[in-house]
Amino acid sequence: MPASLLRSWYGRIRKDHQLSLIVICGLLFGLTALIYVGLGILPTGDEPHYLIISQTLLKYHSLNVMLDYTNRDYFQFYPTPIDPHVTYNEHHQLLPLHSIGAPLLWLLPFALLGRLGAVWFIALLTALVILTLYRVLLLMGISERTAFRVSLAYAVASPFYIYAHLSFVEPIGALACVYVVRVLLQEEHTWGELTICSFLLGILPWVHIRLALLEIPLFFFLLHRIYRLYGWRRWQYYVAYLLPVTLLFMALEIYSYQVWGTLNPAANQINGNSQPFEVNPFMGMVGMLFDQEHGILLNFPIFLFLFPGILLALKKRFMGYHLLVLVVSVPYIVACTSFRHWSGGWCPPGRFILVLLPLYAFYLAYALEHIGARWPRILWNVACWYGFIYCILSLLPPHNGFNAEDGSNNALAFLQVANYRLTDLLPSVYLAGKVWLLALWICGYLVLTLFLVRAREQKTETRSQEL
Repeated sequence: MPASLLRSWYGRIRKDHQLSLIVICGLLFGLTALIYVGLGILPTGDEPHYLIISQTLLKYHSLNVMLDYTNRDYFQFYPTPIDPHVTYNEHHQLLPLHSIGAPLLWLLPFALLGRLGAVWFIALLTALVILTLYRVLLLMGISERTAFRVSLAYAVASPFYIYAHLSFVEPIGALACVYVVRVLLQEEHTWGELTICSFLLGILPWVHIRLALLEIPLFFFLLHRIYRLYGWRRWQYYVAYLLPVTLLFMALEIYSYQVWGTLNPAANQINGNSQPFEVNPFMGMVGMLFDQEHGILLNFPIFLFLFPGILLALKKRFMGYHLLVLVVSVPYIVACTSFRHWSGGWCPPGRFILVLLPLYAFYLAYALEHIGARWPRILWNVACWYGFIYCILSLLPPHNGFNAEDGSNNALAFLQVANYRLTDLLPSVYLAGKVWLLALWICGYLVLTLFLVRAREQKTETRSQEL
């Protein structure tokens, strides 16, 4: 009986793509987080400082994180001295450098399970990102099979797998972004869905003020969509949509004034000397794609299909989606790449751009579905395996996938081909003497893009001849 029950469940999971994603993401993210934390791999980068905020709130009922740093309460999950991440408010009091949104959201899981609770919270949100992404692809007209393949690739061969077992805030922004877009694409809405959208948009500036660059355009896009579909006939929809985000904005202003002594919700970042437009954003934009430490094309080559997909999807029926992606992406990318640490600093690749990657999945899926040649399918499979292997390598000590903006990818540094390290063959925006290598990789990608687009054209010509 148990064997037959298992076979029944296995058959059901294989037939139901959404259920398959739930099982895969649940097991993969949950077990990876359990192993990662259970083996005693320490949080690093900004991770421990976010956890310290939660610990201070629970133990001292205060935002005076210096109590935690001074008493070394954080030794519970980071058993070695650490430099405080703090800055001053307008009253010259030391407060956390990082925003309190994420530490508040995972406060209960952290109280129950410590660091593992916070990480499992992020793993759950990441799984929800993948599931919502799958629904978005279906709404955009992608077949179930292709939508599943792309969603699975995002789960196992993209930076989402890496960030699912870390305590960074970007998966929260990614979930808000992709869920609002899913509701935006629907022909019918419920007041519950609009309330959730409003709450997710409202918490974005609480999580990090740079995420307000996503909140503002998404808010107005969905508000316009509600008006086009319903006019003023369903006033309750407007209440459901406007009330939570308004209350959260007012609460943020009260918090900023009471705690930071100013109505500027970016006070913690400004006082900590972290502002946009400090450097020219050009190299950061190039690096987000081609840098060996932080670029998504080199470390997660499923995104090699991104620009071919954009070119192939330049059709009138997708103009609304293109406009949405453009308006949401451009201000955010320009602002982030003009920070001194456009990569996010000491972190795995793809950190800042992670919040936008679900929006780009449509272009990957469109390219995969409309390129009929055999070699692009082989390339996709190789890219998925490469991305998955990179994610596994990122689990290994001593750096656990974190990079330091020094021109060498720590996860790949030990790999050699003949007498050359793999990292010597990959470009970096931090090595001025190897600009030629960066240019060579960019030219190679442009050639690959043309070949992929041409493969689509050949498929179309073959079909026309058959007819």
